[in-house]
Amino acid sequence: MTALVLAAKTAVAVVLLASGGAKLPDLAGLAATIRLLLPARAQARVPAATHDAAVAIATAELVVGATSLCWPSFAWVNLVVLALSCGFAVVAGFGYARHRGRPCHCFGALSKRGFGPVSLLRAVAILAAAASACVPVRHDPQLHFAPAFHLLLLAGAALVAAAAAAAANMLLMQPESDGAIA
Repeated sequence: MTALVLAAKTAVAVVLLASGGAKLPDLAGLAATIRLLLPARAQARVPAATHDAAVAIATAELVVGATSLCWPSFAWVNLVVLALSCGFAVVAGFGYARHRGRPCHCFGALSKRGFGPVSLLRAVAILAAAASACVPVRHDPQLHFAPAFHLLLLAGAALVAAAAAAAANMLLMQPESDGAIA
């Protein structure tokens, strides 16, 4: 059971790192999606606030993903991951109901897919993995790593985020006809 919980926790952490990293080069796209989710009368009045919200979302994904990956014994981070995942599911559901086909920018420029059944299913799968990571496990001394190992995990987390950001940036620089991965 401990292995399954840790696998779910690791998978969600890596998804958060990749998603947060991929959002950084495409903050304008994410801000546009945030405006889409606002009431119509507020959409035009808050461009600076939506950009700040986009930065906050990408940063939160990176910080929470790195913390979850590098310090798996911190139980409180599971609840934060679960809350983020609930937010993703709500956004995917609302987007599917109201803005079907519009780009969600869930993974920045790495995905041009819009709100639809696949994005909703992906959000629910991430939510299920995040919920399973909250299952209490017995105290395992193997979860207490040496400080050097935490630093190596942190370096790995940074590499995942940097690779996603670089890939998203490359896709943003390509002509539209080349497209991104679905």
